[in-house]
Amino acid sequence: MNRAVVLICLFFGSCILLFWNPFWSVTSVKTPLTNTKNLPDFTATDMTLRQYDEEGFLSASVNAKYMEHYNNTSTTFTKPSYIIYPKQGDAKWKIDAEIGIFDQQHRVLLKNNVTISAIDPDEKVRVIKTSYLELNLSTMLITSDEHVEIAGKQFRITGQGLQADFKQQQFELIKDIQAVYENNQS
Repeated sequence: MNRAVVLICLFFGSCILLFWNPFWSVTSVKTPLTNTKNLPDFTATDMTLRQYDEEGFLSASVNAKYMEHYNNTSTTFTKPSYIIYPKQGDAKWKIDAEIGIFDQQHRVLLKNNVTISAIDPDEKVRVIKTSYLELNLSTMLITSDEHVEIAGKQFRITGQGLQADFKQQQFELIKDIQAVYENNQS
């Protein structure tokens, strides 16, 4: 009977070890804390990016506090500052915003406190302000459907919507236009 009791105890002991073994702990599949689809491929801080035209001339440059690039679809900038160079020329315009999004069709969407400033002090149009605009870097055309304010040497113009051509130096407000002209004679 001693053998039978020992064999039964060994059998139950081995069953207990087989079903409960701290060395064989089953781990659950760990899920990532963030969704990897929304993570950028790479990021940069205090970066500068230059774009050249097909002839090799500088056409635009952008400085940004922070940049995130997503899987060849878009690049997001925080505090971007674009400098626009006309065809084979010197810098003419600087565009600042809170947020910028560059897509793969050479289009830049700028949002929140967008300011276009003339670099040349003799430029007739000095500052253009709006909350949103789209810039096509290939054609240098700007469009916006938002409220726009334009300030020059002796005038201020406001309106709704903007179409501008940096190459031709033409700016057109679309509707609800109001202008104030100053005639300062020295």
